[in-house]
Amino acid sequence: MARWTARILGIIVALLAVVGFFVEGEHLAGIANVDLTLDVARVVIAVALLWVGFGRTSASALRAVLAIVGIMYVAMALLAFADSTLFGLLPTGFTGFDIGFHLVTGIISVIAAFVPVRDRAPVAARA
Repeated sequence: MARWTARILGIIVALLAVVGFFVEGEHLAGIANVDLTLDVARVVIAVALLWVGFGRTSASALRAVLAIVGIMYVAMALLAFADSTLFGLLPTGFTGFDIGFHLVTGIISVIAAFVPVRDRAPVAARA
C-alpha cells in the first residue's frame, strides 16, 4: 500500500507542479493554487515520492518520505485556515479545494507511512 501511495501521489503532485509552472498568477481551473513557491515545493515532493515509489529503496525510507510529506501537507492545510496565503508565501492564496486536497493527501500519506507492510514471502512450514 505504501509504495503505491507514493507512486500515485508522486505522479499527481508532479503533474500539478509541471502544469503550475505554465499557469502563474492565477488559480489552475479557478480552483487550485499554482504560485511559484508551491510549484517548486511540489517538484521536490514529487521527486521524493517518485524516488521511493519506483526506486529500490528500503521500507524505512519509503515510510519516512510518506510521513514527512503527510505531515507537511496537513500542516499546510491547517495553516491555510489561519491565512490562505500562508503568511505571504503564496500570493494568490489557497482555495477550499487546495485545503481539502492537502488535508486528505496528508492524512493518506501519514496513514500509508504507518500501516504495517505485509511480507509477501510464504512462511516455511516448521517440521
